[in-house]
Amino acid sequence: MLARLFVFFSLAVVAACSASPGGAGGMMAGCVPNTTQLCYCSATLQGIQNCAPAGDAWSLCSCATPTDAGGDTTTKGDAASSPDQSGGGSDTGSATVADTSSEPDIDWSELLDPEDTGSEPADTAASDQCPERAKIIYVVTKGNQLLSFSPDTLQFKLVGTLGCPAGVGNTPFSMAVDRKANAYVLYQSFTSGAGVFKVSTLDASCTGTAYQPNLNGFEVFGMGFSSDAPAIADETLWIGGTKALSFQAGPCKLGTLDVATLKTKAVATIPAAYGCPDLTGNGQAQLFGFFPNANPPAVGQIDKQTAQITKNWPLPASLATTEAWAFAQWGGKLWLFAKTSAEINSSVWSLDPLTGITTKALNNIGHVVVGAGVSSCAPTGN
Repeated sequence: MLARLFVFFSLAVVAACSASPGGAGGMMAGCVPNTTQLCYCSATLQGIQNCAPAGDAWSLCSCATPTDAGGDTTTKGDAASSPDQSGGGSDTGSATVADTSSEPDIDWSELLDPEDTGSEPADTAASDQCPERAKIIYVVTKGNQLLSFSPDTLQFKLVGTLGCPAGVGNTPFSMAVDRKANAYVLYQSFTSGAGVFKVSTLDASCTGTAYQPNLNGFEVFGMGFSSDAPAIADETLWIGGTKALSFQAGPCKLGTLDVATLKTKAVATIPAAYGCPDLTGNGQAQLFGFFPNANPPAVGQIDKQTAQITKNWPLPASLATTEAWAFAQWGGKLWLFAKTSAEINSSVWSLDPLTGITTKALNNIGHVVVGAGVSSCAPTGN
């Protein structure tokens, strides 16, 4: 389960980055003096902020007269400023450069505690071996924040801010969560992968691993755990990736990442027409990919042996302009976190594989999600 914020390269972008303060990786700071834009105080609370007369910074998000941005959840949190803003949304020609600025800490204390997932759908027998924390979704944002997400209540809760020693300018690219509720986060540099880190879903504390970037051609990849057979505890971390500069168009290889040895293994090539996916699996030994660069954008069930797409669910046309995405299974539905070119932040969608119906569950959640993870302990049916 991962999602990534893409970096597209051109000579104009290289020139802009070399001239920008703070080094490579971030969009040039600033905004148009005295302009105003919408901002988000929480997943459902909207406000405004103003650009300073000097054009060097946005003001804190003013939430004095909030409007309901989502409409699908009744819980509202407060924030000191708008998370995951893109510095005014300035356009750098044909390129989009990842914003590496940090997000402010947000008080999500009203929201569901990660230890309490409320009423859960039917689950596999093996899930009883899992901590409750391993039965919900986690997302990581481009601002290095780790949040839990409970699909049954459509609520987020801040776990903490990652402090992984990934190097200056490197940002999260994808994430997966195992049955012990450990998260594995892949970071990317400006042009390649930059390491996999093990992250606690209790407090977002981060430790390094023995992973060596770029083995077997997997520079960047989406990833997700799937059980090795239905209703058993053994699981495998599946990855789908390629070279960083080829990730959008593909072709992509399906492979595995051994969390004991941190070695990658290629299995087969995903059909080129689909591009590269984020991945998610479940306790029924199934594996799914979210392919926003397919035509039309789609979710597909992937054969683990051949990497062929055995089932295909077309998605709404609006997702064809997705710039950052993540993906997770929960409760028999597939949950998509996507930021399109028309949005400031990510929205949440749910796909019901039984009906093929895709529904936007939350609009503009106040974060740009670049990775999502859920373990094979998560419920798989209604």
